[in-house]
Amino acid sequence: MSAQERILREAGLWEEDDEKTSTKKEEKSSSNSDELDNSRRRNLSVAAISTVFALTNFFWQYSHPVTETQLLANMQKSSAPVTTIGQNGKPSVVDFWAPWCENCRLAAPTLSKIEEEYKDKVNFVMINGGEDAAWPYIEAFGVDAIPHLALVDSNGDVQTALIGPIPKSVLEADLDVLLRNANIINNNEKEEHQPLPFVMLDVFKDAPAGRRRVHFDN
Repeated sequence: MSAQERILREAGLWEEDDEKTSTKKEEKSSSNSDELDNSRRRNLSVAAISTVFALTNFFWQYSHPVTETQLLANMQKSSAPVTTIGQNGKPSVVDFWAPWCENCRLAAPTLSKIEEEYKDKVNFVMINGGEDAAWPYIEAFGVDAIPHLALVDSNGDVQTALIGPIPKSVLEADLDVLLRNANIINNNEKEEHQPLPFVMLDVFKDAPAGRRRVHFDN
């Protein structure tokens, strides 16, 4: 660099360096702009894919609704085995149903919600009363009509049977008491068991002592 160039540069009058600096700033600005555009495009793509997926899922469910009978059949598939009743320290809900039962279908959505809410704390046992294999259980629980929802404590004693479509709040109240009583039993506490707040049908009211306890071998 000549002495003249050096003087001009020190005086801030050397345009070549300004041009280089300006060029670098423009290049950096252009690079940042490209990155921002790429990021926006990626975000838009993700949003578009998510929207398409959500709409596809909505229209699939709209065009393929799950009927109450399908709901009951699905619950039957995920049913706990009857051998768990009174054997794992949990109370049990035993639902006797049939595909042709109108009240069973009406009760299905409520029972499904209850199962989802209590599935880790309560055994949910589904028994299709229309099948021949159900007869030993029908006799054991004293079932004479369906729907028949038996509430069984953690010892395997049938506390009550609820008949027909039952409000969710009623089932929740009874199950909460059964769970509190189960804790008393499991922890060998001396506290008295609480009675169920909602009792409808006591099949074993006049039966011999011990008759209300159900037990099924593997």
